[in-house]
Amino acid sequence: MTIGGFLSWWGEQLRALLPANLAAATPLDHDAILVTLVSGAQPELAEVELTVRRRGQSSRLGHFALDGKGLRALKQAATLPGRPGAVILRLGPAFLLEKQLILPIAAERELVRVLGFEMDRETPFAVDEVYWDAAILERDRRQGRLTVRLSLVPRAPLADLVRDLATANLEPTVLAPQLPAGGSRPIALDHSGVRRGIWRGGPVPMLALAAAVLALIAITLPFARQLLALHAADASIAELQPSVDEAARLRRQITGGGGEAVAAARAQLANPLKVLAATTQALPDDTHLTDFSLKNRKLSLIGQSAAAARLLGALAADPGFKDPAFAAPVTKLEANQQEIFSITTEVQP
Repeated sequence: MTIGGFLSWWGEQLRALLPANLAAATPLDHDAILVTLVSGAQPELAEVELTVRRRGQSSRLGHFALDGKGLRALKQAATLPGRPGAVILRLGPAFLLEKQLILPIAAERELVRVLGFEMDRETPFAVDEVYWDAAILERDRRQGRLTVRLSLVPRAPLADLVRDLATANLEPTVLAPQLPAGGSRPIALDHSGVRRGIWRGGPVPMLALAAAVLALIAITLPFARQLLALHAADASIAELQPSVDEAARLRRQITGGGGEAVAAARAQLANPLKVLAATTQALPDDTHLTDFSLKNRKLSLIGQSAAAARLLGALAADPGFKDPAFAAPVTKLEANQQEIFSITTEVQP
């Protein structure tokens, strides 16, 4: 489906949602100066009736012959404060000619140009010899055909009338010839109704524009909300960053200080495995321990040995120990000739 086809379809959907009075609205229902051509007392002298319509209310301004005096009165009557800009010239049904045309559906995109080229072939007139407008009646996409109603009003019979109305500052913007069955057929002199088809009638284009704007908002709103959320998060992070940096600095300071404290505490304590290894190295092979205790560099040894007295000399000879001494008297076991000892000493750093 082309963009033009989509817009046409979308317009049809919007029009279906409108109340009947709005869907049927035409330029003839808008505020305007209404000029109605009526039969004069003299066949060669045209007469018009002037009416102003505002907000659906019509007020008759008078009946005027289009002679010199009548034109002056007509011009004066049309000089209204805040008068509507549209001037609708209402004509009898004899002025209207209509024809239905079948065109390729592709012609819709350039309907004004196509109808201008086809005017002298489809009608007895050249394009500059008529006032004309068109409306799309049907789109047959399967057959690729477009049904168009062409409405014509010959210019020649209206030349003098239009000139006189322009002199009175009432140059028509829309012709409204009557239909035989009643009602009128609006013909916009600038072809503003051509190609609109279902769009004819003011409220629909505005609703279509509103629908397009709402669709754009619906598409962009989630991204806009996400962008705002990210912006708010960035602002919160920036606001909290100084506190985070300060906490990290304190953590590093505490971690660094704690490490130094732990290292200092560890330096004050002896390594139990190293002390055990040094003790095993210093004591003779005929000695074995039953208790080994190390508290704050104070080492306590309890065990059995063949000659406990020599143990003090062995520990004193090791630079890792300081001031070894018996913590209790040595006891000799008669059964195995072993001596039970209890020695305390200080482990050197």
